[in-house]
Amino acid sequence: MGEFAPGRFDVILAAFTFDNIPTDEAKADALRGLRTLLAPDGSMFLVVSSPAIYVNEWASFSTRDFPENRHACDGDRVRIVMLDVPDRRPVEDVVCTDARYRRLFESAGLGVLDVQSPLATGKEATRWVSETSTAPWTIYVLSRLPIDEANGPMAK
Repeated sequence: MGEFAPGRFDVILAAFTFDNIPTDEAKADALRGLRTLLAPDGSMFLVVSSPAIYVNEWASFSTRDFPENRHACDGDRVRIVMLDVPDRRPVEDVVCTDARYRRLFESAGLGVLDVQSPLATGKEATRWVSETSTAPWTIYVLSRLPIDEANGPMAK
């Protein structure tokens, strides 16, 4: 991230990046780094896998071979198989709940502007099975919080 000037980007998108970062410390470091790159009035969009993706069956993902996923907590490794690619080896992710993400955002000086979860509303042309009630993914829309040098991030 050091290749870019601070505050350079009006929009930052991180799609599924945080699903694979193994520790809270590493996630917080990455979030602080992205915050530094975000323009003062910019927005950051994080697309992450919700814990529900690891315990349900989906058209493009399977968890049936990993019953241990059902007992996973924040920070635990889980496995999932992608069904829409030729390589069917399990992918390993790290569970991170909404509450944990919100603590990480706050510690990194980021405020939550909006959350989309589930993504489907039921008004789409597609007839959904469970996507209006069970969210495989969550989209967080974040902004920079002002920083008080003495006390850290300040609430807006």
